[in-house]
Amino acid sequence: MSCDVAISRGLRPLLVSHVPALLPYKLGAIIQEKLIERRSLARAALRHAKVDWRPDVSPINLSPPLLKAWEVANDDVLLLLQHKPVYTLGRRDDAAAIGAARSAPDVDIVATRRGGLLTYHGPGQLVGYPILDLGAMNMSTRCYVSKLQTILRTVLAHPSIGLSTVDSPSTEARYTGVWSDERHKIASLGVQVQHRITSHGFALNIHRTALEGFKKIVACGLPDVQLTCVDEQLDQHGKQLKLSDSQIAEMVADQFASTLRRSIQPADALLQYECSTTKDGTKFVSTVTIEHEKFE
Repeated sequence: MSCDVAISRGLRPLLVSHVPALLPYKLGAIIQEKLIERRSLARAALRHAKVDWRPDVSPINLSPPLLKAWEVANDDVLLLLQHKPVYTLGRRDDAAAIGAARSAPDVDIVATRRGGLLTYHGPGQLVGYPILDLGAMNMSTRCYVSKLQTILRTVLAHPSIGLSTVDSPSTEARYTGVWSDERHKIASLGVQVQHRITSHGFALNIHRTALEGFKKIVACGLPDVQLTCVDEQLDQHGKQLKLSDSQIAEMVADQFASTLRRSIQPADALLQYECSTTKDGTKFVSTVTIEHEKFE
């Protein structure tokens, strides 16, 4: 199947949530898990009622609860955020990687079920978690990863940023990502797909602060590769970034919509955030509400 035509008709708008402050990684994992669980429960209810939940089948003469379940069953969500400093372990990490991460003070270490190896998330890095139904889009996992790369490369090439990128220097899985050149990686990808529903996603390094956490580790198991960021690459060309982080996040959301041929809507009715501030003035998300249910 061609990745260029692998988009189904009748899909609901993509719900986009811009997280307003630094998000603890474990809270981000809870959000993803609960969104997937919410969708699974809705589909189970529809199957029990013998209702076809597929997005290309119009919901006709459904009761309000079943209509709501049909909508939930087809809700795709894109979370855009920055994390509090954290090292995350992929499914293929080893003891040496874990030991290196533990040498960094005041940084959490979290095991995940995503693909890939050890990486870092923190301020100055835009993270995206798309919760999408690949089956509804008639899309393979391989096509999905390719589209994630295309989305980020297109955003970076936009005239308001103006950065060129190159194809990954190898087809090996550990080289998956977006590359400024053959030795400098500007964005990492690590996805999980279960029952055709995606989670985890991408991390785009915007500012130099995003690179600090990589100094202690061999990111993604690539000792000959350096992580770079938008600021660093622009500086090499005598330019400066004139966009805010929120503007870049908006560009990514718009490019998702364009690439996946979707309209977008704010996810404000689904996700609300409460924030707190640390003693040093850092603002972070302390509570998230997912349809009236709070998580801390």
